[in-house]
Amino acid sequence: MAKTDSEPSDRPSRLAVGLAFGGAIAVALALVLVAVVFRSGSDGTESAPVETPTVDFTGIPQNGAVLGNANAKVTLIEYADLQCPACRQYALTMFPSLVESHIRPGKAKTEFRGFPFIGDDSLKAQRFVTAAGLQDRLWNLQEALYRNQGGENSGWVTDELIRELAGDIPGLDVDKLFADAESDEVAAKVQQGITQAQADGVPGTPTFFVAVEGEEPYMLQSGLTAEQMGAALDDALGT
Repeated sequence: MAKTDSEPSDRPSRLAVGLAFGGAIAVALALVLVAVVFRSGSDGTESAPVETPTVDFTGIPQNGAVLGNANAKVTLIEYADLQCPACRQYALTMFPSLVESHIRPGKAKTEFRGFPFIGDDSLKAQRFVTAAGLQDRLWNLQEALYRNQGGENSGWVTDELIRELAGDIPGLDVDKLFADAESDEVAAKVQQGITQAQADGVPGTPTFFVAVEGEEPYMLQSGLTAEQMGAALDDALGT
């Protein structure tokens, strides 16, 4: 991911994070190459499964790929590959605190945008979480897949694993999930996500943008802590 010359402060300003967005545009044409270079922690090793969900989504609205209050003026946009170890790290260790500090209280919402560039398992996982989004359960399934993430392109995204994980998600029709995952509608949504990532100059995963209603989204610096990401959202909220 693109970085500014200075280290991120405890409270990144909208100007500072906006500069990162401008720099990212310059690498858009070299997207795939840069994505591979910046992908961290991808040594092909398999992480130990985490049995217990790290986020309780109960009571938080979901609408497709969006989690949180539909009327929230600020959106945290996440570009991710479900095989990406750094994405898993964010999902399991940083995201839960942002849910409690900003998403659950309705101050901000977050949108998941899949960028499945690592391999076949990435694409299959993205098809299924996109299909889960048709039932407003995308965030539940992506969290479960991260907890059970296997080695990159090892074939870990099996039908059996998805059926097992999906079966534990309340309100998710598993048979419909599998039918939708093979549909033209889902294929089109997945391709739209890839096209949008390219248009936004996403250099790797995870990459985050902050969108304030009525304004152009801007890219966050890489390497922020959960506290710094929360501060960036507060800055966008004007608090």
